[in-house]
Amino acid sequence: MARLKIKLSRNLRRTILQGHPWVYADNVTAPSPKVDVAQLAQVIDSKNEHVAWALYDPHSPLSLRILSTAEAPPNAAFFEKKFECANRLREGVRCSAPGRETDAYRLFNGEGDLVPGLICDVYNKVAVIQFDGPGPTEFWDKNLITQWILKNTECKTVIEKTRRSPTRSTELIGGDPYDNEVVIHENGVKFEVNLEKGQKTGFFLDQRENRDHVRRSSAGKTVLNLFSYTGGFSIYAGLGQASKVASLDVSKGAIESAEKNWKMNGLDPSKHVGLCVDVFEYLETATEQWDHILVDPPSMSHSEDQNKTAKLKYIEVFAAAAKRVKKGGELSLSSCSSHITHEDFFEITNECLSLARRKGQILRVGGQGPDHPFPHACHEFRYLKFVHLILD
Repeated sequence: MARLKIKLSRNLRRTILQGHPWVYADNVTAPSPKVDVAQLAQVIDSKNEHVAWALYDPHSPLSLRILSTAEAPPNAAFFEKKFECANRLREGVRCSAPGRETDAYRLFNGEGDLVPGLICDVYNKVAVIQFDGPGPTEFWDKNLITQWILKNTECKTVIEKTRRSPTRSTELIGGDPYDNEVVIHENGVKFEVNLEKGQKTGFFLDQRENRDHVRRSSAGKTVLNLFSYTGGFSIYAGLGQASKVASLDVSKGAIESAEKNWKMNGLDPSKHVGLCVDVFEYLETATEQWDHILVDPPSMSHSEDQNKTAKLKYIEVFAAAAKRVKKGGELSLSSCSSHITHEDFFEITNECLSLARRKGQILRVGGQGPDHPFPHACHEFRYLKFVHLILD
């Protein structure tokens, strides 16, 4: 069977060989006849010489996702080797030591693990796979992925979760039946995760190391967790002996889950309050001062076109939070938008403190955990920003 060949319209050989995983549609010559289904393609240059093998996606401006620069086309054994490498990289994340148990982590991180468009998160014994759009959904062999996971990990169940769908849904694609609600352990901390209704694949696994940092720095402090979701930072602060913790989120269900997670970890209910409020509205009228305020809002920029507006929103909410921090108190800020660069984020931090008429010292800069690797040549995958400051 003849292989699909896609010719580069620009000289991107060096960029691809250096490890950049993406080629956009305006940099390739569209195939003729037209291709309607995502598939394996050989990438060639203007001299018709081999450059790479890629996932060709006819549905997206992101036309090519590079799979390999070897001469031989990738096959099932090639992909299984990539799965093995990714699994081996997680050995330092998985943990069964008492008090540090961790059975929730990202197993496959798309381009960061050289399996473009494929995400897999593990929640205890359940693996949740997700594809980055129609192209990867058509390209990847679900049965190959499922059977490999069931054979090579401790997972007993594999489900697929639709991505960015108005009605999120999960579907069993291999292994044992499952419950939508599963209890996970993260650094010894317990959380109940709703696999169907939860954000992303169910939980924000990428903040693990930042949450653990908050636990280590919360003793005796009052902590306000804005955009708290199901209380990740709140629970860690409570376990770190915070004197008082408040979780604020616009979702009633998220607040109920935060309160449930607080109790599940044996914490004193009198030291936690969950409020279902609009954080922006709350900050307009709030007067209480806090020792440490955490601000981890949902992504405010889903494209480059939204960046200017997003930056202003980040500055606004970060500044309002900074005004509520006690003298000598602490402020932790975060952004999960890949369209907000690290340079943008530090500019936002500077502007928000200026607007709040505060000055700060940075105690720690963090990002996503080691189970979220990214290609050295593609910093767009280094999306998570986290900064912990002490204010004047």
